Amino acid sequence: MTSDDVSLFHLAVQHYGNALEWWRIAERNGGLDPDLTLFDAPVQLDIPEPGQRGDGSGLPAS
Repeated sequence: MTSDDVSLFHLAVQHYGNALEWWRIAERNGGLDPDLTLFDAPVQLDIPEPGQRGDGSGLPAS
């Protein structure tokens, strides 16, 4: 995935069916801002599987 996809909200809908799951992608990629248009060049993103998180809890980091 690249920043050409506009936002993490867009990617969350595409991959999880829910824009509110954007934090999963942000967390996996170092806490990205959801607005990917801020990047000058495309950025490679790691998209976790649904329900997958670093500690396996499926919950956002506190």
